[in-house]
Amino acid sequence: MGKSQRSKNIFQKRRGQFLAKSSRTSSQKIQPSKNEPFLKRNINDSFIRNPTNFFELGGGYNQEWKKFLKEIGQKEKLNNSQKKGKVSVNPDYDLEKNYQFENPIKLDPKTATSEQVSFHAERWQRLSKSSIEHRLRCARRMAKHPIYPINFNNPSYDQFIAYMDYRERYEGASGYALMNDLRTMQMFLRAYDIDLRTWYYKLPILPKHKKRIIPYPETVYELIHFQYSKDPYENALYQYLMFHNFFIGWRVPSEPCAMTIDDIDIDRKGRGSITITETKKRRSQRTIIPEKAIISATTYKSMKNWIDHWRPKVENSNSGNALYLQSNGKPFTVRYLGKKLSENGKLVWKHYQPYVSRHWCAIALLIRTKRETKIFDIRRVQKYLGHDRQKTTDGYIEFAEEYYRQDPRDWFFHALKQSKNELGGKHEKIDRPQFSGLLTDFSPVGRYGLVGI
Repeated sequence: MGKSQRSKNIFQKRRGQFLAKSSRTSSQKIQPSKNEPFLKRNINDSFIRNPTNFFELGGGYNQEWKKFLKEIGQKEKLNNSQKKGKVSVNPDYDLEKNYQFENPIKLDPKTATSEQVSFHAERWQRLSKSSIEHRLRCARRMAKHPIYPINFNNPSYDQFIAYMDYRERYEGASGYALMNDLRTMQMFLRAYDIDLRTWYYKLPILPKHKKRIIPYPETVYELIHFQYSKDPYENALYQYLMFHNFFIGWRVPSEPCAMTIDDIDIDRKGRGSITITETKKRRSQRTIIPEKAIISATTYKSMKNWIDHWRPKVENSNSGNALYLQSNGKPFTVRYLGKKLSENGKLVWKHYQPYVSRHWCAIALLIRTKRETKIFDIRRVQKYLGHDRQKTTDGYIEFAEEYYRQDPRDWFFHALKQSKNELGGKHEKIDRPQFSGLLTDFSPVGRYGLVGI
C-alpha cells in the first residue's frame, strides 16, 4: 500500500470518528483518549475538537469539508448562546453608526457641547474630573476674552496664537497661566480629532518658584483657636478643619471634600487610621496612622470628637456620609471650601492659603525626624504625604533646614500648646501635652507618631 493510500485511509477513519462524535448532544462531554490527539481541554473542563491537528493528520481538507465544519461551528455557537440566555446578534446592526453615536471618539466642532467634550476627555483622553473641571473654567474665560475671544465651536489657529500673544505681552500672563490655556485648547482639539502638530505653540520658559512662606507653630495655634463665627457649629467647623489640615497634611481642599465617615477607623482603645482618597491621583487611596491627639483624644480637636459631637448637630437627608458638613447639612464643594478657608485664614495670617497647611506639615515632620534621628528622614515624609517621587519631598529640605536653624523645637507640640514665653512668662521649655507624642503606643514604626502606609 502506497503512502498516499495510507494517508487517505487515515483521513477517512478520522473523518468517520469526527462525524460520529459530532452527532452527540451538546450536554454530553467528550472524554479524551490516546487515539484522539486532536482533542484538547477547555476552561469548562470539557473537551472540544481542534480541527487544526485533525487537518494535519488527514493531509488537508477540501471546500466541502470546510463548509461542513463551518455549519457545525455555527450550530455549536447557537446552542451555547441559548444555554447562557444570550440574544443572537442582529446582522443588520450598524456597528460603526451606533458605536459612534453612543461613544463618539471624534466630535463635530460645530455641534459639540461642553458636556460631550467633558465626556470625551474623561473617557478617551483619560483626564481626571478635577482637571476637566479646571479646563472647562479656563475655556469659559477664554471664550469671554475682550480682544481675542476663542470660539471653541469653530477653532482658528490664527485666533488662538493672537490670543496667547496678547495674554503674554499685554496682560502679563505667566508661563503657568499660558500653559493652562494651551492644555485647555488641546483638550478640545483632541476631542475634534485635530492634529496637535498643526497647532504648534512654544511656551515661554517656566520659572522655578523658590518662595514658600509657612507659619510658625504659634500662628498655627491661633489659626486652630480663632473665633471664626458667632455660630457655635460654624466656628467649631473651621477650627476642626484647621487642626486636621495642618496635622494631617492632606491636599486642601480636594481631599477633605472627598473624605467620608467610613474613612475613619477607630477601635475601643483609641487607636485608628485614616484612609485618604487622593483625587489628584485618579482617586487612589493611601492610609495614614496618626497619633491619638489627631484620631481620638478627648482634649483635642480629634476626628472622634468631630464625628461624635459636632457632625450630628447638622446632619440631615442631604448629608450622605460626607465627613465635613456645612451649617445646612450639605457637603462642601471643592471650590466653596477653598474659598471659605482662604477667607477665614487670612483673618489670622495674611499669607494664608489652604495649601499652606500641607507645606507646614511636611516641614514640621522633617524637623521632627531631624530631632529624633539627627537627619531629615525623607522616606518617612514621602510616605506620609503620599509623594510619588522623592524629588517632590526633596523640595522641602532646603526650607526645613532654614526653619530648623531658626526654631529647632518640635513644631507639632508647640502648635498644640503655646509656650510660656508666648504667654508673657519666662523663657521656659514647653511642657509636653498628655497625648502620646513622638513615642506612640500603636505606631508600627514606634518613633515618629505620624506614620504613612
